[in-house]
Amino acid sequence: MSVFDHFAKEERPFVERALEMLTLAERKQAMRLTDFVDPRQWHIMKSLTSQVRDVKISASGGYEGAERMRVLIHPEYMEAEPEDFRLALLAIKADQRFHTLEHRDVMGALLHAGLKREKFGDMLTDVGTCYAIVAEEVADFVCTQVTHIHRTPVQIERVAWESFTPPAPRFAEKTITVPSPRIDAVIGEVHNMSRAKALVPIRAGKVKVNWRVTEDPSTQLQQGDMVSLAGYGRFKILQIAGPTRSGRLRMIVGLVT
Repeated sequence: MSVFDHFAKEERPFVERALEMLTLAERKQAMRLTDFVDPRQWHIMKSLTSQVRDVKISASGGYEGAERMRVLIHPEYMEAEPEDFRLALLAIKADQRFHTLEHRDVMGALLHAGLKREKFGDMLTDVGTCYAIVAEEVADFVCTQVTHIHRTPVQIERVAWESFTPPAPRFAEKTITVPSPRIDAVIGEVHNMSRAKALVPIRAGKVKVNWRVTEDPSTQLQQGDMVSLAGYGRFKILQIAGPTRSGRLRMIVGLVT
């Protein structure tokens, strides 16, 4: 059985690239740094270390609990240092009296500027200020090229890691009732679309559950699951509260802001 047989079809290009980097680090006993990976890709890389010898992997997203991280592949005898991950912390300041910047606003602006998603990590929103963690090699480009987000003028500047306290995750809570925890039913209620309309992006591979593409509309969601729908953002199942009098299932979801 091939190592690729353990992964979904859409994951295999990443598996191939990761395995190539691991093999190269093993052969040359040198460091290799990846772009940002999501939690699923980090899990894949950890599983692939069984295919090489005398190689370790370390990861950092800039702060404890970061979702997206850069991975450093290095010989076992070497220790990773914070500066090895080449991370830059950017503060995004704007007058938010008329529009509060959200996670998807910041991500949309970075993508619109021409950056690939792999070049920036977590985006954190706080009262009055947003933060973006980006690869060092694109930090200056972001500071000079991103001047507006959602038609709001912004100023972007580097911030020292020593002065950074990550803001708590922000969710806009929404209570829904569904006939079952099927993903098509939940997406329909969260995003105010019919169940039939919700089927379209699911079958097109535009929905992820816990960072893994899910094309089966009958997938059962559980408390704690993170769901993303391309073009609509992400939400987390915060609580499954039990059935209503009519027999429907009550859920509390948190839309990432």
